[in-house]
This record gives sequence, structure tokens and C-alpha cells, in this order.
Amino acid sequence: MLENTPSRTAEVVALIRALEYSYYGEQSLLKDKYAARFLSDFYMAIYNRLSILPEFTSFFVNASSLGLFDFITLRHAFMDSYVKRFAAKLPIVLLGAGYDSRALRLHQHIHHGIWEFDFPATQRRKKFYLRNERIEGEPPHYVEVDFMKEQLTDVFAHSGIPKGPALVLWEGVSMYVTEDVVRNTLITCREYFGPGTIMLFDYWHDKMEDPLRNLLVKLMPLVMDVIYNERFTFGATPAELRALALDCGAKRFESNTGKQMMTKLLLTSRLPLVSASMAVVEF
Repeated sequence: MLENTPSRTAEVVALIRALEYSYYGEQSLLKDKYAARFLSDFYMAIYNRLSILPEFTSFFVNASSLGLFDFITLRHAFMDSYVKRFAAKLPIVLLGAGYDSRALRLHQHIHHGIWEFDFPATQRRKKFYLRNERIEGEPPHYVEVDFMKEQLTDVFAHSGIPKGPALVLWEGVSMYVTEDVVRNTLITCREYFGPGTIMLFDYWHDKMEDPLRNLLVKLMPLVMDVIYNERFTFGATPAELRALALDCGAKRFESNTGKQMMTKLLLTSRLPLVSASMAVVEF
């Protein structure tokens, strides 16, 4: 990520959430009416052109992104399901919040606060776009952080978030940091928040058995670096990530492919990419 530059991939994610609501309406997984507010002129132009097309256009948008469109909406909906289940008793921690709108969309479920940690330039831009937004319930606690440079323990301590079990959502971040950062993040969340903490994060598979798919996962980091200046730096197989999580003190580890998330969300009509999964870690 470029210094003093908001995350471009975070804006792409907001674009996908906005399009998903435009295409599916009341059948939308997210019903994210706020996502379009975070789009710059460039991405708003794309949104305006794609959003007026019929619902079946989403199939072609997803195909052109190799399933990324559906995976992003699925991972967001899967995390939403955990917020709805646990936010009445646990505070919500968003590591790398991007242009998340859960504080607006799911405020009725959040009873113990929501803390949003993110890269300074991205978070400042988000707060600017929400400056006139009326937020029902408790406003989020915004905390600026560079995950590659700062000690997460110190960041948590300075944020005012209490120690104790929490629901930690780490969305769209792990592939952009090193394995050491992933390991330290798991350990820090276990040590700071303690037993009963649940952590969800998506991760990239850096190798696959199918030769064609394996070639694609090798090329993707280069593509991301060329287009967004945000190179993939971490990937793992489910078995490798399970071993890492257990080594960091996890009591339970679960990995969900896009299709498995669909099953848990009672869906049959999405076609997510197969080169990423969602991890659920319980301490």
C-alpha cells in the first residue's frame, strides 16, 4: 500500500457491495445501501454504468472477476452472520475495516461497541464520507494503525477497548501482510482478549493441486501489484493455516470455502472463486 494513499482494494470491495445491492435488491445478502457513498468519481462512474443493467449481469461481472465478486459478498455475509449471533454479548473488533458499514447496517445487534482499526489514509477518507451521516446506536471507535509497522498490543491498549472476549473480524487483510504478522495478530488477539474470543479472516491459497488454478494463484499477486500497488505477500493451504492457528493457541479452527459458506448461508446461486477461504478461529 502506498504511503498516505487510501486503499484502492477497499474501494473495489465497496463497489462490489454496492453492485450486489443494486442487482439483488431485497434478495441481496448485504443490503448495503451505504457502500456507494464511499466511491470516488472513477468508481462511481463504473457503478453508474453497471448498476442500471439487469440482475443477470452479475453473472458476467462475477465471471470477469474469476469469482471474486461472489466471494467478497459471501465473506461479508458470513461475517455478518457472526455479528448477528455474537454482538449482543461481545464487542466487535474490525482489523483493517476499510469502508465497512456494519456500524450502520447492524447497529441493532451491536450492544458492546465496535472498534475499527485501519490504515490512516483509508480511515480518514471514510470518516470524511460519513461526516454528515447520522449513526444510530453507539458510534464506532476509530483507531488508525499500520499493521506492518506498529505493535498490535500497544494499539489495542491505546484504543480503549476493554480486555475480555471479543469478536474479531479481519477481512481482506491477511494476504497483504507477512506470515509473521498473521502469526503475531493471532497471538496478540488470544493474549489481549483471552478465552472465548472468536476471530474470522479470509486468506489466500498460494498453491493448488490443479495446474491451471495453481498458475492463476501464482499470477494474482503480480496482477494486484501492477493494478493496485497492493501485492499479495501471504498465502497458505487450509492444512498449513490450521497448523499455524493451533500453534498460536487456537482451541478450534475451521476453514470454509466459498461453497461451504454458501451452504451455511442457505444459498445455491453464487459462484465464488476457489482460491481463497474463510478461517474461523476460537481461543
